[in-house]
Amino acid sequence: MNGRNFSQKLALIIFLSFFLFIAESVIKYYFINKIPDRGFYFFGGVLQLVFSPNQNLAFGLPLPQILIIVLAVIILIVLCYLWWLTLLKGKMIQLLAVSLIIMGALSNLLDRLLFGYVIDYINIFFWPAKDLAWPIFNLADAMIVIGVGIYIISEFKRTKNII
Repeated sequence: MNGRNFSQKLALIIFLSFFLFIAESVIKYYFINKIPDRGFYFFGGVLQLVFSPNQNLAFGLPLPQILIIVLAVIILIVLCYLWWLTLLKGKMIQLLAVSLIIMGALSNLLDRLLFGYVIDYINIFFWPAKDLAWPIFNLADAMIVIGVGIYIISEFKRTKNII
């Protein structure tokens, strides 16, 4: 890959990651300050957008806030190192994946530092049983899951080509 092409792809990855981070911040601001308590329903009540503070770790695992913050900082340091190694290797798809994970984790960490909880707002109900729902999540959580998914798929493709 030539230097110009590499630089353009890197700039696009960085722009996309920061754009999603800023979009998440704006969305969270609106859920704290502007959205009614009951939120909004879409698609016949299958999707609800509602403010939901989450003091727990992923999947509702309860841990003390200080421990969650320390773990998040350690994970972010490891991810930044992985981002740097991936950049040096020029693996753009993995760089995108790690960038999404970092920005999602950073967004949730900032919530914890500023508010003492993560601001979740996306609630998806299973149809037709409207009382069953996914755990409420946010765009940052989706960025992390999508980033992990992209990274895993790229590793499977890479190891498949080696064998």
